[in-house]
Amino acid sequence: MMKLPIIVENSKIPVFLSKLFNINFVAVSFAIFIFFKDKKINFKDKITEIIWRHEMIHYRQQKEMYFIGHWIMYIFFYFQGLYKYKNKHKAYKENPFEREAYANQKDPIYLVKRKKYSWKKYRD
Repeated sequence: MMKLPIIVENSKIPVFLSKLFNINFVAVSFAIFIFFKDKKINFKDKITEIIWRHEMIHYRQQKEMYFIGHWIMYIFFYFQGLYKYKNKHKAYKENPFEREAYANQKDPIYLVKRKKYSWKKYRD
């Protein structure tokens, strides 16, 4: 049995998205993959652990919404934020999916205690 999510190192996807949104993406979670920009992922490194946890929160969000539901809602919240703030970076940061991930990425037990649809608490 395959272990999910699948880690992809040295990926161009975070690089592309960084240029597109003018935000420095180090990793991106999409479906059953987490794409890391760098090629040597050291999970003993505190920063890598925080990034991994952030992306795992996104993976769980996607999984509980059967992936496609998450992507539709993510885009909806992004465009809603873009309309409200007139700023790509703020629209990204104020997205409830991102707000949940950023708020809990440093908590080592968050993924254990996280309840389904916890992102709903981060909506305006």
